[in-house]
Amino acid sequence: MNARQLVSVNGAEWLDVEVKARVAGRTIPQQVRALCGLAARGVVGGTVPREDTSTARRPIRALERRAITVPLTDPEREQLVGEARQAATTLAQYMRTRCGFKPRNSSLPGTDEREDEEDDAWEILNRLGLNPQDYFPPNE
Repeated sequence: MNARQLVSVNGAEWLDVEVKARVAGRTIPQQVRALCGLAARGVVGGTVPREDTSTARRPIRALERRAITVPLTDPEREQLVGEARQAATTLAQYMRTRCGFKPRNSSLPGTDEREDEEDDAWEILNRLGLNPQDYFPPNE
C-alpha cells in the first residue's frame, strides 16, 4: 500500500521548489522527496511521467497557501512518523523542517510569525530574481 503526505508551503516556497525541480530535471513532488532526504522517485513502485511544471498555475501571492503531495512507501511513512514523534512535532511540521522549510505553527496576520514568514518570502523572491512587490498586494 502507498501513503501520501502533504507538505504545506507558501507561494514563495513553491516557486523556489519549482526552480530547484526544473534545474534538477525533477517534478515538484520528486524534488520535495529529495529535499527531505528520500529517493526522488515520483510514484511509489513505478516511474512517473515528466510533468510540465510550466503549465501548473503559479502562485500570484507570496503567502498563497499550497500543498505538495509527496508519495511515501508505508515503511518511509512509519519511519517519518517515528522521527516526528521523537522530535515532539506533527508529521506535517516534521516534513517541512526536514525538507529545509522553516517551521510554521501559525501565520495569522499581525503576529510575529506572520512578519517572519513575510520576510522569508521576500528573501526567497529576491534570491529567485523576482520583484517581491509583485507578490505582495498593497493591502498585505
